[in-house]
Amino acid sequence: MVVLAGCPPPVANTPSTASDSSSGTTTDEAPTSTGETPTSTSETPTPTTGDVEEFDGVIAPATRTYRPLGGPEIAAARDPLLDYAEMAIVAVGQTYAAVYAEAAARLEFAGVPEAVYQLRTRLPAQAELPGLPGPQQVTVSPARVLDIYARIFAGRDDVASTDDGATAVTVSASDMLPLGPEDQFELYSYNTDTQLLVFPNFNPEDMSGSPQPDATEIGEWTIAWRPDTGRTGWPLIDPGKGDDLWLGHLVAGPLVPEPMGAELQDPWSFAQRYVLAEAAELSLSPMTAGAANAVSGAFETVAGEVVSLDVRAGEFMAELQIYDADLKSVGCFVAAVLEPGTDHPIVGMTPNLGGINVYGLDAPVDPECMGDECDTMFVTPGDRVVELELGNPYPGDGTPTLIVQCSRYVFVEDPGGGSVIDYLAADLSVQGRLADLAAGPIVPKLGLVRDLAVNGVEVPPDASLEGSASIRRSASPRRSSARPMSTRSRSARSTTSTGSTARSCAARSAASAPNSRR
Repeated sequence: MVVLAGCPPPVANTPSTASDSSSGTTTDEAPTSTGETPTSTSETPTPTTGDVEEFDGVIAPATRTYRPLGGPEIAAARDPLLDYAEMAIVAVGQTYAAVYAEAAARLEFAGVPEAVYQLRTRLPAQAELPGLPGPQQVTVSPARVLDIYARIFAGRDDVASTDDGATAVTVSASDMLPLGPEDQFELYSYNTDTQLLVFPNFNPEDMSGSPQPDATEIGEWTIAWRPDTGRTGWPLIDPGKGDDLWLGHLVAGPLVPEPMGAELQDPWSFAQRYVLAEAAELSLSPMTAGAANAVSGAFETVAGEVVSLDVRAGEFMAELQIYDADLKSVGCFVAAVLEPGTDHPIVGMTPNLGGINVYGLDAPVDPECMGDECDTMFVTPGDRVVELELGNPYPGDGTPTLIVQCSRYVFVEDPGGGSVIDYLAADLSVQGRLADLAAGPIVPKLGLVRDLAVNGVEVPPDASLEGSASIRRSASPRRSSARPMSTRSRSARSTTSTGSTARSCAARSAASAPNSRR
């Protein structure tokens, strides 16, 4: 099955459902849920439309399984149509609408012929992009049963949530390691599936109560509650229902403390590393929407682990060079995160355990030359064996997972005029179980998207043309997939995973990993 998140022609004659908006990040695999709470069941409902073989069309089971902390699994049926503005299958030039069969807890697309088809879905419009339709995803498959809505989710199924922008947490924490200038914090709850990366505010006029450099405690730091989540809105944490809440301190510093000589010509000499060095399990009352909810705790040091990784960044850079523009504004991150579950993939947020960020470098041609008058050359990150330090304080099941991603940006003038400078962004990522990827060289397994076309017209990545985009298979032996594109900027991305736990949630978490700001 190939998933392309591009911009195919609009879906026609499909049902449209109203949906609450949410600023939580949405993933390709687990779109932000909207609508009513699922109805829990003890077992998968019995289909009423006959066996799979007897149904003339395509079905998609829609019973989710939830794994809360300290409790048994819960099966909950939910109509996937509630999560989308549009949904239909297109096959052999015909459109087949989706119908939710409640008694069978599944979607049914009646009459779809036995052929390769496209499942086209569109999410609700995003609040931050007014006037534009929501992202569209296209799943290409010949399968008669689509198992893309019946997944296992981290946490409980009955989490309450809010869309009240005044909701906040006021954090107090003692026994903290001295705060460094590049340090960050992360709030994480497995049971409510929430994750919030927070930068301290060192502005002296800041009134939030943010800790300042060298501080050894946090005293009433008020943080707006806008966590990333796969749930509806912003989940509200309720310890009375077994919810956890952790505050991780990600301590950052240079990979090479004092580069000298030839090290000045190596981007890795200026890389930044970070590690989850300490964490506090926070105490709180059930969260109230629209209020500043007090949370408190004490940090405890996290036992660290060092893993040696053979990162072949040179091979990533070679693939990123397929476009004609000079290879500038490039970088890579190596991020270790914790996937929920151990025996199979589980949809859920992935807290950061440690990582390294490295960027292209304007290096002196003569390493002995000092000052602004020196001739420089642009150097991209090369192959390197790095020692990655990580910490994992979280109890229960979990799989340490590694994401290695390299990206490049090419700034171009908008062909539409007005001297607007935009950019082409491309990235390659590999993710999988940390232990598996540490066993050998880490290299890209997919190539970048090639042969972009809009309505059958080829369009270079740095050009603009309004219309609907289609993606053709590249002549390269590597397979590619494309992310959403707009008429103002282009983005080409490819991802490959090894092991059973790698998912797009982890990629999203790593994309916002500490010190990866661009």
